[in-house]
Amino acid sequence: MKKLLLIIFCILVLAPVANAEKLPIKITPAQVITTNTDEIEVGDWIKFKTVNDVFYKNKLLIKKDTPIVGVVDHVHENGLVADNAEIIFQTFYVRNVEKNLIKFNYPLYIGRRNSVCKTFGDKVEKYFLVIFKGNEVDVQPESTIYNLFLYK
Repeated sequence: MKKLLLIIFCILVLAPVANAEKLPIKITPAQVITTNTDEIEVGDWIKFKTVNDVFYKNKLLIKKDTPIVGVVDHVHENGLVADNAEIIFQTFYVRNVEKNLIKFNYPLYIGRRNSVCKTFGDKVEKYFLVIFKGNEVDVQPESTIYNLFLYK
């Protein structure tokens, strides 16, 4: 009897999580994100914007180019011997088409390893000079698209 009650309890507790719908949100930075100047700290608000429209049950929830703010949760400065810098976001704020504020949590990692090498100098810096000192995070506005998921 205890096993049956435990199973029913687990189903009732976990059912909302299993039935949650993931809404993909593609975002891009609306400002320069860099650790070169040591200005980004935990708790800072970094501006992004949505890349495309987000629909929920065939209704427009968030319009394209809507500002979205990410709160810096962790900053790791670069160090010696390939210790690359990284910035981690956990909390995001966005307003829907009805101007209601939506707060959601989804981890976003920004580090040098997901950067694109466009020139020979970038490749030398990323793969050779990293032996002496880790790379900095340097993301220009609208240069990279990140995926977030909003659970409804």
